[in-house]
Formats: sequence, C-alpha cells, structure tokens
Amino acid sequence: MRSVVVKTLVAGMLATGLSACETMNMPDLSMPDFSLPDVFTSAPAQTVMLDEGYEFTLPEQPWTNDDAIDVTQQVTANWQTANSSETGTGTFQARLSLERDHARIVMIDDLGRRAIDIDWTPDALSVQTADWLPATLDAKRMLADIVMVYWPLDIVRDALPGNMSIRETMGERMLRMDNSGRAYARIERPIRDVWQGVAKLRNERFGYAITIQSKRTEPSS
Repeated sequence: MRSVVVKTLVAGMLATGLSACETMNMPDLSMPDFSLPDVFTSAPAQTVMLDEGYEFTLPEQPWTNDDAIDVTQQVTANWQTANSSETGTGTFQARLSLERDHARIVMIDDLGRRAIDIDWTPDALSVQTADWLPATLDAKRMLADIVMVYWPLDIVRDALPGNMSIRETMGERMLRMDNSGRAYARIERPIRDVWQGVAKLRNERFGYAITIQSKRTEPSS
C-alpha cells in the first residue's frame, strides 16, 4: 500500500518547466470558489509518517521569518513503477506564499484546475484536495517534503524524529535513517537564493525524484 501512496503522491506533485509558466495562469491564492473536500483540519504539532517508525513533526509556527516569500514553482517528478522497471512522470504548478505565522500553498494541474489548497497557521492546518484527485494522494506528505527542501536547517532538524539525522553542506542536504545508517533523501538547493532556481529531492527510500523550479514573483507596482 505504501508504494501505491508514494507513486500517487509523486504523480501529483509536478510541472513541465518555466516555459509552461508563461502559458498557464499563476495559481490564485484566494480561497477556492468551488467545493474542495476538507480532508484535514487540525491543531498544530501534526506528524507525517515518513516510514514505519519514522514520524516528521511539522513546526508549530509555519514560518518564523519576518521576510515574506512569494514564489511560483514548476515541479517535475519521476518514479519507478512498483514491481516494474517502467518509470512514470507527473506535472504540477504551485504558488507558495509565506509570511510570519502563515503559509499558503495552492497547486493546479496542467489544465489549470485547482487541485490542492493548504492554509497553515499556528492555530490550525487545513489541507483541501479536489475530488478528482486520487484518494491515496497524501498532501501532508508533500508538505513535509517542501519543508525539508526549503525551511531553515534548524527547523528541519527539530522536525525530524530522534532516529533520523540531517547534514547540510553547500547546496546539499542529506537525511539519514540512523537506525540503519541508510540514506533517506538527498536534496540539492540553490546556493545564492534557495527560492530562485532549481531544487531537487531524491527519496532514496521510496525511489522517487522531484525537481522544483522556483521563481520569485515580481512585486506589485
């Protein structure tokens, strides 16, 4: 079952490149004007199961920096089909907005359909998905991946369970499962500005790779 969840997750996380950004509408951060089933609403300190016995605890404060972040992201993911040598690819486009104590993430598919809406504050985490998405798509797991890639190192380290570790060198993060010493995920990040350029996450445990092209939005005139 876990392999099905992972395959479905990466199928839903992605996009085709910056050129697509020029032809698609930028995801709108306003609340959806159509019905999205509310699949998760709860208090802070929520956990995400990374693997059996490995739980990632989302920070109680979504974003602690006073500097606001507003980016569009084109994401491409590749995975190997379970019990097969075949590979799959999925596409998605996202808008991510961070300000102190508030994070908003909106995702649309390559047809421009609103797919996922995440609204995260210190008081609550609300995750909504469109009813046409597969029921096995784990949007919380996707959120954990985003935090691992982009949040400051000390925040990610505190979110990891005691039996996992993270090590950061210039432009790279490595997460390990300390009980076995096995690599869990390898992350490459832009060095100068993590929010401008290409970031890559390869999940060694489940065999999927995500490439995210981020671009800061231009400030309103």
